[in-house]
Amino acid sequence: MNRFLSVTGLLVLCAALSTAQADEVRVLAAGAAKAALERIAPEFSRQSGHSLRATFDTVGVQRDRVLNAAPGTVADVVILSTAAVTQLRSAGRLQSDAAQDIGAVAISLAVPQGAAVPDISSPEALKQTLLAAPSIAYADPARGATAGSHFAKVLDALNLRQTLQPRLTVLPFGVDVIKDVSRGNYALGVSQSSEILQHPGITLVGALPAPFALTTRYAAALASDQAAGRLLMQFLASDAAIQHFRNTGFLPP
Repeated sequence: MNRFLSVTGLLVLCAALSTAQADEVRVLAAGAAKAALERIAPEFSRQSGHSLRATFDTVGVQRDRVLNAAPGTVADVVILSTAAVTQLRSAGRLQSDAAQDIGAVAISLAVPQGAAVPDISSPEALKQTLLAAPSIAYADPARGATAGSHFAKVLDALNLRQTLQPRLTVLPFGVDVIKDVSRGNYALGVSQSSEILQHPGITLVGALPAPFALTTRYAAALASDQAAGRLLMQFLASDAAIQHFRNTGFLPP
């Protein structure tokens, strides 16, 4: 019996035993996990009898929501960067259960579908691509957006911030960036690979080149002692759930 069948059997059994006591599992997740969770939610609900209510925001905002609340009061499960999970564990906001690694995403560039795909294979090529772009959008570093914060540092490292300032737009979230690029509102967008790959009307240019490349590992962790939350953690470890993360742009361990 493989891992997926084992987890599935457990969830089906629990659903049969507790249909009348269905719970809602509160998940605070980073935007990078949105596409995967939207696929996972109905499968988890069907097999466990519990519902999943996920809210999405930047890693920094979600981390602070948990940090600023009593343990277990705002979320049952968090899906954030491993760095944020470590911070929450150190602050006593997570259960002692081990975190579940779900993969990594890379900060990448995107263009509207049909547009020429620029060269970003080297630092100089990236610099020339940025200089040639009539408009560039990225997520708000002040909100704790991983991709936006890193890209702001890249602009400074390339000494391009002042030159590009009139063409730069900061949006609240990475998903806003991708939506607007897909609509042709911006020529170039910066976001996580998982947010780019799943959106129609957009083309993934690729990850930023070294030394500006940044890959961020993500993990799920239990934030309350709710039984349904533990079931979700078990489901997130299944082959089926992991495949959803792979299919939505998460790189394997």
